Amino acid sequence: LSCAEAIDTLGARGARDKIALIKVTVPELTSRVVDRAVQIFGGAGVSGDFPLARALVGLRTLRIADGPDAVHKQSLALMELKKVKKGMQSRI
Repeated sequence: LSCAEAIDTLGARGARDKIALIKVTVPELTSRVVDRAVQIFGGAGVSGDFPLARALVGLRTLRIADGPDAVHKQSLALMELKKVKKGMQSRI
């Protein structure tokens, strides 16, 4: 929710760090949840009887379409380093 608020108040450019964080965190978390559900259901979890197999495939497809997590993590790290650099320059 803080990301949505940041987009509303700062615009997408001002909320880039929060957007990048969400692009990494949400797919990882949802994939873990679906993977655990598949483990709980066992073989039935990957059959057509339950929507879990479809969810697993859909999540993986979205992760590929959204771009590699490493790219999002790298851009997030660069943004954080720039913030630290600005903070250090303002102290001088």
